[in-house]
Amino acid sequence: MSTSPASSLPARQQEAYADVFDQLLHCDRMLPAKELAGLLAISPKPIYSYVERNMIPYYRIEANIRFRASDVAEWLRDHSQSRFEFSARVNGALNRSAAYKWR
Repeated sequence: MSTSPASSLPARQQEAYADVFDQLLHCDRMLPAKELAGLLAISPKPIYSYVERNMIPYYRIEANIRFRASDVAEWLRDHSQSRFEFSARVNGALNRSAAYKWR
């Protein structure tokens, strides 16, 4: 059994989709939580936690949870922020709090 969602793609296309987002967008099958977690390089626990809190798009098939790869890719893009956006937000908050303390 394969562990990569891109494994349903021909070998040449797998190389072309080196980015996780691209692999998810071009995957044509439903992924179990364990496989999605492996692709994202995290434990399955947060995946199930997100499902419990309805934070991630998923499908329930009887007792099984499955994820459409393209839905997860869109969700990740919508909920991600770049390192630069984060540092700008943190620096802005630090500057505001420092200015407040010194007034």
